[in-house]
Formats: sequence, structure tokens, C-alpha cells
Amino acid sequence: MRTVLRILLGWTLMAFASGTAAALDVGARAPDFTLPSTGGGTVSLRQFLAKKLVLIEFYSADASPTCAANLTTRKVDYGKFQELDVQILGVSSSNPFSQQTLADSLKLPYPLLSDSSELKVIRSYGVLHPSKPIAQRSFFLIDKQGIVRGMWAGRADEVLPSESILALAREIAQKR
Repeated sequence: MRTVLRILLGWTLMAFASGTAAALDVGARAPDFTLPSTGGGTVSLRQFLAKKLVLIEFYSADASPTCAANLTTRKVDYGKFQELDVQILGVSSSNPFSQQTLADSLKLPYPLLSDSSELKVIRSYGVLHPSKPIAQRSFFLIDKQGIVRGMWAGRADEVLPSESILALAREIAQKR
């Protein structure tokens, strides 16, 4: 527990230092949403409640090498996330066609969701870039009751290793 808190504190401090603090705090109820998915149709947060933990990975652009590296990091660790019953969802302001191209090129095993029309989800999670209509790099781990249990935010050029997210997911799983 202390290790996880230290990891979370370190990323939170980095987030505040870089000016990318999210409006949602750990312990807050995660806003529900329904967005178009690269898997076809739409995906809602509520469809996973009471069933799975959910990792929402907000990323800024499909053409960004750092965004692709972050999404690929979750792909590499996808089996570990599945073992812990964590559903990964990538969310950006990119249009569905662009997201599908990215998902296909990276062979992602999880869906990307498009918040391109009004940026409602990006705004509701407090991760809208201050000067561009894109999301700031942010990660939210949401429990089965819809409560934010972890939040990580970083600079635009960083890749977040999965281990701190997996450590918190393991801790949550052990409490059940």
C-alpha cells in the first residue's frame, strides 16, 4: 500500500508541476459516457460497472509518436490487465476514422473511443488541454463501483509504464 501511494504521489506531483492536474480527484465518482468505438458501435463506462475495473487512457493525437508509445505500452501489458479484470479504453478527440487507422496499425487489443464532436468526456474528466482542443495525457483507474481509485498525468513527451497502474489494480483486487 505504501509503495502504491508513493508511486501515485510521485506522478501526482509531476502532474501539478507540469500544469496538467486533472479536475477529478481520487475518490470522486467517474463521469459516465457513451462514445463511438474502434471495436464498432459505442462503448459506455456503465457497461463495465459491477463487472470490471476500467483504465481510461486519455491521449492527445493519433499521429503522435508518444501517444502511440503509451498505447503500445498498455498493449504489451494487456495480458496482465486481463488477469486483473481491467478493461482498457483509450480516449481522444481524434475522429473515429483516424483512430481506426491507429488501432489497426498498432494492432491494439482494446478499443479507442472518439470524443471528437464536443469534447464532453475530455472536459468532464478535467483533462482538456488549456490551449488546444485535445486531451492532456492522463490515466484514470476506476473501480467496479465507478469510483476513481488512481489518477496519473504527465508531460506530453512521457511514456507511463504500466507497473504503477497494475500495482494499484492488484491492491484493489486483493481487497475484494
